[in-house]
This record gives sequence, structure tokens and C-alpha cells, in this order.
Amino acid sequence: MITYREASALDIPVLTSMEKILFPESPWSTAQFKEEFAGVPRTRYFCVAIDGENIIGYAGVMVIAPGVEADILTVGVLETYRKQGIGRAFMDQIEAWSVQRGAPAMMLEVDVENIAAVALYESLGYSKISTRKDYYGPSLDAFVMRKELVRT
Repeated sequence: MITYREASALDIPVLTSMEKILFPESPWSTAQFKEEFAGVPRTRYFCVAIDGENIIGYAGVMVIAPGVEADILTVGVLETYRKQGIGRAFMDQIEAWSVQRGAPAMMLEVDVENIAAVALYESLGYSKISTRKDYYGPSLDAFVMRKELVRT
């Protein structure tokens, strides 16, 4: 059974290893994860998906202040666990956290070649607003996507 929990700095070694598998062209380093985790819980939130005792995915978001758009930092799920609703569950969690922090909208970048992720984000109400050339490296472009948040 897949469960979810808030990530901690103790997870960084596992996340760094997964990052190399999930994003081989532009993986975050341990230092980058440490820098982002330094903002938890004030301006950043990270969560992980667990199967048994193994982390199988993670997501992170940043909201620097109320009234400022949330920036989705990362969403990744190991390939053998995709298409099981984990990405959607992550998006629900980070959107809820962002609404609590007063974010009016969510922003993200996604590889233009990642058709499954783009389809997921569009199904959740995100719209493509631009393309960033070479965002992930030479000839590795990203769509910038945005979603207005509804506060409850």
C-alpha cells in the first residue's frame, strides 16, 4: 500500500539518488536539496510517497509569501509506480499547502517531451503560458504552466 508523509532532511540521500534516475539530464545535487529543505516549513514543503519502507516518489513546492504565486520545485515518481495516481496525490498535497500559505496561483516547468506529465497538469487545470528554451540543458526545453487557485 502506498502512503504519504512529509519529507525530512534525513530523506535527502535517497532523494538525491532518485533524482539521478528521474532527471538524468539535470539532477539536483545534495547541496541543492539541502538549500531547499532549509526553507521547510516557512517557505517550502516536501512530501514523499512510500511503498513499504521505500520512497518511490517526492514533490516539493515553494511559497515565499502570502499573495505570491507558488512555485512547484519538483515532482518525481519512479517509473514502475507511474499511472497509479501518485503524481495527482502529490499535486493535491502541494496545492493544499500552497492555498494555506495564501498563494493565488501555482507555477511549474515541465519538460516539453514529458507528455504524461503535461497531460496530468492539464487535467488538473494548468495551462501552458510559455516555453523556456534550453531550461534543462541544450535543446531541452520546458513548458511553463500556471493554474489559478481557488481559496476555500
